[in-house]
Amino acid sequence: MLLMRRIIEVRELSLPEVKAILEKLSKEKELNYIQKLTLDYASKFSKLPHDLAVKLKEELVKQHGLSTFAAIQIVNIMPGTIEELRTILAKEGRVFTTDELQEILNTLKKYYQIEETSQ
Repeated sequence: MLLMRRIIEVRELSLPEVKAILEKLSKEKELNYIQKLTLDYASKFSKLPHDLAVKLKEELVKQHGLSTFAAIQIVNIMPGTIEELRTILAKEGRVFTTDELQEILNTLKKYYQIEETSQ
Protein backbone atom coordinates (compact mmCIF):
# COMPACT_ATOMS: atom_id res chain seq x y z
CA MET A 1 0.00 0.00 0.00
CA LEU A 2 1.33 3.39 -0.99
CA LEU A 3 1.20 6.08 1.69
CA MET A 4 0.21 9.49 0.45
CA ARG A 5 1.83 12.41 2.21
CA ARG A 6 0.60 15.90 2.02
CA ILE A 7 2.53 19.11 2.34
CA ILE A 8 1.41 20.96 5.44
CA GLU A 9 3.62 24.01 5.20
CA VAL A 10 6.21 25.50 2.85
CA ARG A 11 8.92 27.73 4.33
CA GLU A 12 12.25 29.04 3.13
CA LEU A 13 14.96 27.82 5.50
CA SER A 14 18.61 28.62 6.00
CA LEU A 15 21.15 25.80 6.25
CA PRO A 16 21.42 26.12 10.06
CA GLU A 17 17.63 25.80 10.31
CA VAL A 18 17.66 22.70 8.09
CA LYS A 19 20.46 21.24 10.19
CA ALA A 20 18.53 21.82 13.44
CA ILE A 21 15.35 20.24 12.06
CA LEU A 22 17.16 17.16 10.76
CA GLU A 23 19.18 16.74 13.97
CA LYS A 24 15.95 16.81 15.98
CA LEU A 25 14.31 14.35 13.58
CA SER A 26 17.32 12.01 13.78
CA LYS A 27 16.75 11.70 17.54
CA GLU A 28 13.17 10.57 16.92
CA LYS A 29 13.77 8.14 14.05
CA GLU A 30 16.38 7.02 11.57
CA LEU A 31 16.88 9.42 8.69
CA ASN A 32 16.47 8.20 5.13
CA TYR A 33 19.29 8.47 2.60
CA ILE A 34 18.33 11.92 1.27
CA GLN A 35 17.85 13.29 4.79
CA LYS A 36 21.29 11.99 5.80
CA LEU A 37 22.91 13.61 2.77
CA THR A 38 21.08 16.85 3.47
CA LEU A 39 22.12 16.84 7.13
CA ASP A 40 25.74 16.18 6.12
CA TYR A 41 25.64 19.08 3.65
CA ALA A 42 23.98 21.45 6.13
CA SER A 43 26.50 20.48 8.82
CA LYS A 44 29.47 21.13 6.53
CA PHE A 45 28.29 24.45 5.16
CA SER A 46 26.39 26.10 8.03
CA LYS A 47 28.33 29.18 9.09
CA LEU A 48 26.34 29.98 12.25
CA PRO A 49 24.45 28.04 14.92
CA HIS A 50 20.68 27.80 14.50
CA ASP A 51 19.72 30.46 17.07
CA LEU A 52 22.08 33.10 15.65
CA ALA A 53 21.06 32.29 12.07
CA VAL A 54 17.39 32.86 12.89
CA LYS A 55 18.15 36.16 14.66
CA LEU A 56 20.36 37.34 11.80
CA LYS A 57 17.74 36.44 9.20
CA GLU A 58 15.09 38.39 11.11
CA GLU A 59 17.40 41.38 11.54
CA LEU A 60 18.27 41.45 7.83
CA VAL A 61 14.58 41.45 6.92
CA LYS A 62 13.41 43.97 9.55
CA GLN A 63 16.37 46.34 9.85
CA HIS A 64 17.68 46.28 6.30
CA GLY A 65 14.45 45.67 4.36
CA LEU A 66 15.64 42.54 2.57
CA SER A 67 13.40 39.79 1.28
CA THR A 68 13.38 36.55 3.25
CA PHE A 69 15.03 34.81 0.30
CA ALA A 70 17.91 37.32 0.17
CA ALA A 71 18.36 37.18 3.94
CA ILE A 72 18.60 33.39 3.81
CA GLN A 73 21.18 33.52 1.03
CA ILE A 74 23.24 35.96 3.09
CA VAL A 75 22.99 33.75 6.19
CA ASN A 76 24.04 30.71 4.13
CA ILE A 77 26.98 32.42 2.42
CA MET A 78 28.01 35.03 5.02
CA PRO A 79 29.75 37.27 2.47
CA GLY A 80 32.80 39.18 3.64
CA THR A 81 33.00 41.93 1.04
CA ILE A 82 30.73 44.52 -0.52
CA GLU A 83 31.26 42.90 -3.94
CA GLU A 84 30.10 39.49 -2.68
CA LEU A 85 27.11 41.08 -0.99
CA ARG A 86 26.24 43.09 -4.11
CA THR A 87 26.24 39.86 -6.14
CA ILE A 88 23.86 38.15 -3.71
CA LEU A 89 21.52 41.16 -3.71
CA ALA A 90 21.57 41.69 -7.50
CA LYS A 91 18.08 40.19 -7.89
CA GLU A 92 16.59 42.05 -4.95
CA GLY A 93 14.86 44.55 -7.25
CA ARG A 94 16.69 47.67 -6.12
CA VAL A 95 20.16 49.12 -6.09
CA PHE A 96 21.88 49.29 -2.71
CA THR A 97 24.26 52.12 -1.90
CA THR A 98 27.75 51.34 -0.68
CA ASP A 99 26.74 52.67 2.74
CA GLU A 100 23.73 50.32 2.90
CA LEU A 101 25.92 47.38 1.92
CA GLN A 102 28.49 48.34 4.54
CA GLU A 103 25.75 48.47 7.20
CA ILE A 104 24.69 44.94 6.23
CA LEU A 105 28.31 43.76 6.42
CA ASN A 106 28.63 45.37 9.85
CA THR A 107 25.58 43.40 10.97
CA LEU A 108 27.15 40.18 9.66
CA LYS A 109 30.42 40.94 11.46
CA LYS A 110 28.49 41.40 14.69
CA TYR A 111 27.08 37.88 14.35
CA TYR A 112 30.49 36.43 13.45
CA GLN A 113 31.89 37.99 16.63
CA ILE A 114 29.07 36.53 18.71
CA GLU A 115 29.82 33.10 17.21
CA GLU A 116 33.56 33.40 17.92
CA THR A 117 33.03 34.37 21.56
CA SER A 118 30.51 31.58 22.19
CA GLN A 119 32.91 28.82 21.09
